[in-house]
Amino acid sequence: MRWAGRPRVALVLGAAIAAFTATACFPPPPPPPPAEPCQSAGAASPSAGKSEPARAPSDHPIPPDQAGAQAREVASKTDVRTKNGDIPLVTVEERGGKPAITSTPVRSPDEAASVAEQKAADGDLHAVDVDKPVKASFSNPNDSLFNQQWAFTKVPYVAAWNTDAKQGDGVTVADVDTGVMANHPDLSGQVLNGHFFLHDNGGASSFEGDGGTTDPSGHGTHVSGTIAALSNNGTGVSGAAPGAKILPVQVLCGDGTGFSSDVASGITWAVDHGAKVVNLSLGGGADASELSAVQYADQNNVVVVAAGGNDGQNNNPPSYPAAYSPSQSNVIAVAATTNANGHPAYGTIGNYLDISAPGGAAPSNNDSSIAVLSTWNDGGYHSISGTSMATPHVSAAAALLIAAANCTDSQVKTRLKATAVPLGNANTFGAGLVDPNAAGATC
Repeated sequence: MRWAGRPRVALVLGAAIAAFTATACFPPPPPPPPAEPCQSAGAASPSAGKSEPARAPSDHPIPPDQAGAQAREVASKTDVRTKNGDIPLVTVEERGGKPAITSTPVRSPDEAASVAEQKAADGDLHAVDVDKPVKASFSNPNDSLFNQQWAFTKVPYVAAWNTDAKQGDGVTVADVDTGVMANHPDLSGQVLNGHFFLHDNGGASSFEGDGGTTDPSGHGTHVSGTIAALSNNGTGVSGAAPGAKILPVQVLCGDGTGFSSDVASGITWAVDHGAKVVNLSLGGGADASELSAVQYADQNNVVVVAAGGNDGQNNNPPSYPAAYSPSQSNVIAVAATTNANGHPAYGTIGNYLDISAPGGAAPSNNDSSIAVLSTWNDGGYHSISGTSMATPHVSAAAALLIAAANCTDSQVKTRLKATAVPLGNANTFGAGLVDPNAAGATC
């Protein structure tokens, strides 16, 4: 296979803000045994509606005719609906001295009555009602470094958690990057088993296999922490969508470079393995294989979020895949903002930018007050700047929106842009600063 002229891609970082120790590209070690994930019970979350008084279980079974009448009454008075538009009818039967609770989606009060009558026929129905919305209440996390995460003071992620009662729950975000330190204390249980697609520096020898759960660079671990670091665990930082899971796909070497064909393979693999969002904190020249992979993600309703570029001081060449036009793909192109909601000098300016997010000021020397603090591949934390750091803030917002409202990829892009806070020139900031709370729980 010929590799002459094959486009290289690189991390989209601010200039000289991180020192990468590895220079050669070689297969990563086998992945460690996966950590036992923390499984949380799926909470029912129908759309909010008028509050109805609860019907306490009767001391005696409800006859079928009364059960039907009660079911018809509660179903006709409620505004509560599931995401599919059904009425969530709840019935309580007594079995072995214990309540057996069933939630049945019905389309109409008449169907509710029919269901209740059938359940009452065997003489053990004790209550009929409609499911009520319940949501968690979130305050600022107790993570020890949370007060250094200034992005949370600019973007209302915590408010969004309260608005939709979710934190990206059930959404898989693919981090197509340098790999992820899966056993980082703040990512324990958050990282799935992934894959790697790599070539050596000359592009001649290819490596592929299961893995992605180690990170010779630190960059991919940083990106993943911004998205899904454990929240409210008293340790380190909080992810902006801590209910999401990370699917690691390594396509870049330890020095932060790689080939567009590997990026394309990584995107395609992530789509085929359950990702609903693909984070691309990288960029390079336009490439047919990469465009095809982004279009494949579009076809499969997967959101692609890409870094806008760090060439603001180098004549602003467009960075792909962010710069693919709307007629070519639904990719969301992300610009970076400083901690004062300004434009960092490194940020590429272009008419392809869609939205902005916190990326930090210029080279920071690990100054968390102006750069973005997140997890690092030494098991600790590190602050760096760049549109690479802005991109996962938008990927997290996309995960929140998908978890809350099951939006399509095009709806996610449209909704995030429509609700962004304007900051100025669209060629600099796109539609403005991402606002997941304003995007809300619906599309």
